[in-house]
Amino acid sequence: MKREFKKIMMTMLLVTASAAPAMAAENYVKEGVNGTANITITLTGIKDVKGVVQAGLYNSEAGYKKGGSVRGAKVDVKADTVTINYTNLPDGEYAVQLFHDVDGNGKMNANLFGMPTEPFAFSNNAVGNMGPAKWKDAKFTVSGSNTAHAMKLN
Repeated sequence: MKREFKKIMMTMLLVTASAAPAMAAENYVKEGVNGTANITITLTGIKDVKGVVQAGLYNSEAGYKKGGSVRGAKVDVKADTVTINYTNLPDGEYAVQLFHDVDGNGKMNANLFGMPTEPFAFSNNAVGNMGPAKWKDAKFTVSGSNTAHAMKLN
């Protein structure tokens, strides 16, 4: 059980590491991942209006499992809803992993058992079973110019 919670932590820490280059800007782009599609993520369920939301956008199951995001974002929390914009993406399947870094320390906090103590979410509001949500549950299709996607913190 403790191992599974550590798995959640590692996934969320990988999201942090993926989003780290975004600290200077809200959204960063890995080279070679460009297109005309845009994704707007609306995140609700924020209880503490402080800190930042760190998010990773993934375009493959392998990247999703290993923290290989194609885009990252770090957004200041100034209200109970946060919007994250990813632009100039190729059409395809994507998934998002994010967490609310309430204390702004740049990492997801956990208790002694490795359970996350800061809120997190996966796209499609997918829920993991003793670990991160599965790619098949979190992925969504992006086709065309604009895709809106709603997420809620756990």
